[in-house]
Amino acid sequence: MSKRKIPPARHTNNNIKKKKTQNRVDDDEISSDSSESDRDDAPSYSSESDAEKYVTAAEKKVQLAKKYLNEIEEEERRRLEEDEDDDDDRINKNVLKRLKDDVLDQKGALKTKVADGLSLPTDIVALRDKSHTKAITCVVVSLDDKYAYSASKDSTIVQWDLRTCKMCKRLSYSRKKPQHNPTHHNYAVLSLAVSDNYLASGDESGLIVIRHPITLEYIGSLKGHKNWVTGLSICNESNQLFSCARDRSVKVWNLVDMSYVETLFGHQTDVTCMDLLQKDRIVTAGGMENMARVWKIQEGTQLLFNGTGGSMDTVKKIDGAHFVTGGDSGGVSVWGTLKKKPLSSVSNAHGIDNSNGQPNWVTAVGALANSDLVVSGSYDGTLKFWRCSNNFKSLIQLFHIPVKGFVNELVFTNDGSRLIVAVGSEHRFGRWHSVSGVKNSLHVIKLNFIKN
Repeated sequence: MSKRKIPPARHTNNNIKKKKTQNRVDDDEISSDSSESDRDDAPSYSSESDAEKYVTAAEKKVQLAKKYLNEIEEEERRRLEEDEDDDDDRINKNVLKRLKDDVLDQKGALKTKVADGLSLPTDIVALRDKSHTKAITCVVVSLDDKYAYSASKDSTIVQWDLRTCKMCKRLSYSRKKPQHNPTHHNYAVLSLAVSDNYLASGDESGLIVIRHPITLEYIGSLKGHKNWVTGLSICNESNQLFSCARDRSVKVWNLVDMSYVETLFGHQTDVTCMDLLQKDRIVTAGGMENMARVWKIQEGTQLLFNGTGGSMDTVKKIDGAHFVTGGDSGGVSVWGTLKKKPLSSVSNAHGIDNSNGQPNWVTAVGALANSDLVVSGSYDGTLKFWRCSNNFKSLIQLFHIPVKGFVNELVFTNDGSRLIVAVGSEHRFGRWHSVSGVKNSLHVIKLNFIKN
């Protein structure tokens, strides 16, 4: 393959004129045009004190590391206090384990082999709400696994209690309301993201609304996208929101200040999906461009991954260095960030559509974080479970279970005990095909793993 240089456009709200530098790049990494002084990882200066004014990059890293360590210690202390146990030795052990896991995750080395121990799920609960009159487009799960949030084409967002499998709160809006009202979604909601402090939702108008994840109280709105907001991800550590849209852009927002940070350009067609690989590193799917991109936010660079045909519509993180994709070519592919070709692929993963002889579209993929378990969904009436083996170089089907309708989203709970499936009568982006007799719902599938 011939080498190519594609300078990605990178626009920020910094009005300082940037000095362009010519950088050498290879055919799978692209550098931004910003100068060294304008890069996100350059030291920032403050007028508060002389000490802060001259902080070096190394000192800044030490400060950030100490801050992160303190956050982990506080989180573990709160967790143990809930269990009425605040033993310092236990806290220190848990903190050490968390730090080791974070390092391994960033290297893509943290992998738990659980797929072979998974038995065929039989405990499946369907969650339905009358407000979801149109197809459910997306679902997310809170970090503590207490709540699930679903959104649909009728502009409705529903909060579910996963312990009781009942509806908690509902946000229903009327399209007849003033469209300039930034606190309401008056268009189909296509994307959701959640963290400890924020619930973000994006709609067809390009509006992003931020709410409190428990009370659902309105916090603020973010405007900037010119078309459908198709994907959202929140970094819980930095409180940064990442968004992608049909306007071919990826945007970065600061949720603490409710402010715009920068826009990343590179995709040549609609950006259809995204996920957070690790802090300040995201992966996006480029739809008909048939390409995935991994964005290194701090470095201002991106890695390109060319698909094998058709569109690349859905993407999910496996671990910090691996992700899985699916699209209308019917294939499921596993990728590593160090190689631009798929590590493994399965063609026609969901068979052939008898009505047109074309592969069934893989409409959603999911992965149990840091494990060898992957799932895929389509509209063929089946949900398929796969095992990544041979260091991600092969995908082996374990079994399938029946799920009628379009599978529009697949999300595992953080403890790996359940799989949440968003099912609609039609695809989340269109109405060109529908499955009759389907009730818009969430399917909560309990996963049973056999311990070795």
